[in-house]
Amino acid sequence: MSENVEDIIAKQQAILDEYFSLLGNFAYDKAKEFLEKERDVAVKNHAVAPFFSSALSAFAALAPAEKSYSNFMFLGPKGFLRKDSTLKSTYETLLNEYQKLEDKHYITPVSTPTMSPTSSCRTPSPPTALPSPSPISACSEVSGSTASSISIGSSARGSVHTFPTYLGEDILENLASHLCGQLLSYVRARLKTMEFYEKMHSMSSTRFMKFEQLLAMISDIVKSNQKLFHHPMLSPLKSSFSSECEILVKLLEAEIHMQNWRFLPSLLCLHDAHSKLGAWLSLPKDVKKSSSFFKPAPPPLLYNWLRTLKSALVSKFTLYFHENLSKQTTPPEMKSFCSKASVDYFSKIMTFQKRYDVACLAIVLDTNGLEGYAGHGYTCPGKHYEAPKGLDSFPTIVSYPPNFFSQEKHSCHWPSVVMIMNNKEQDIRNTDTAVSFYDLRMNATYFMSKIEARMTLVVIFESKKTDRDTHIHRFMHGICTQLRGNKLFSSLKPGSK
Repeated sequence: MSENVEDIIAKQQAILDEYFSLLGNFAYDKAKEFLEKERDVAVKNHAVAPFFSSALSAFAALAPAEKSYSNFMFLGPKGFLRKDSTLKSTYETLLNEYQKLEDKHYITPVSTPTMSPTSSCRTPSPPTALPSPSPISACSEVSGSTASSISIGSSARGSVHTFPTYLGEDILENLASHLCGQLLSYVRARLKTMEFYEKMHSMSSTRFMKFEQLLAMISDIVKSNQKLFHHPMLSPLKSSFSSECEILVKLLEAEIHMQNWRFLPSLLCLHDAHSKLGAWLSLPKDVKKSSSFFKPAPPPLLYNWLRTLKSALVSKFTLYFHENLSKQTTPPEMKSFCSKASVDYFSKIMTFQKRYDVACLAIVLDTNGLEGYAGHGYTCPGKHYEAPKGLDSFPTIVSYPPNFFSQEKHSCHWPSVVMIMNNKEQDIRNTDTAVSFYDLRMNATYFMSKIEARMTLVVIFESKKTDRDTHIHRFMHGICTQLRGNKLFSSLKPGSK
């Protein structure tokens, strides 16, 4: 039984729906295999015109590019002594192909809709000469058919020629042209996110990353693409792209809030990122679960890295707000909660303190110029709090043993800590090793290392210690670099450890 025009159009639309659903759910290899197979079947049966076949080939070429992107292959080592094979050049080739297909859209009048297509290949030609076709152009996909050398110049719209007719050709060409135009915006957005990850990776080599700058970059990408590539068929791609960018926004916001010691905003951002990660991985409700093509594909490196970043920030949150969280549960439950974090910072601090007879380890916050600081615990929104002054402008947000500086016999250390932080601010900020100071009057040695702009790690010994003690420097350097996240951001590059 021959298919009617409605059946042909519905079948091709279903094929594209399935392809983009696979693409939006990380099944890149299956997506490419599926679309190329359906394209070959349609061409063999003369079910679609060469223009639509070319569009299917161009759509299929997006799958391997997306696979390389999602595995951060564009951050890997660049080749040399050969043609440019970088992912950026691949996306730029796709840009040219989609632009060419959108521009080369000639709707052929279909005088006899019920005619069966002939075996010849219609190749519309605009008035000016076109460049030689790319590897994913029309005729390479229909090489099994006998190509016709019909030229449809400026008279294509008005003159009558004898050329093959395909059922639903005008509707499918309109659809393909429209999708190509929308995919142009999608590929441009991909190139922007590639630039973002490259910037993030390059920043990891600096001591203090500029998270505000990264947040501005990704927020601009989200804003500029909110209303683009919105066709219903592209909704899986749109959803995946939006999830990726919005998760990045929330994680960077959480990082910035933690650097400024804001409990509730940090918590809300981490919760949002966690929810979006879960929703991104789950299958859409409209997926045909009976289809073997829709078996969940393993998440790519991109997804796993974002999940690792979220876990690292949860560990940092657990340390910075340990006192707040401890008040909401019992000590055994808090210890169990911390042990489940990707990095149990508090356990590391406790172990180091006991092993090396440390008087106190603390993280000190510089509140100078910090808006909205109101100390530990929940603060009432809208309520005005006086900014701390003097010694109080450098509170400890983490201390082990707890309440060390509030004890009468140890309170004398606090003026010394604040004085050293002020006098040696430049040294502490500009060196990657801990700065030490021995106070003869107190018979105490103070080690300090800058975690980030407002956070300083302080280790106090109530004895004289050499500044060459490698155990102290190694511990402090490890804690600081982990909290900054430099190693995690440098791991974006495939193959890095």
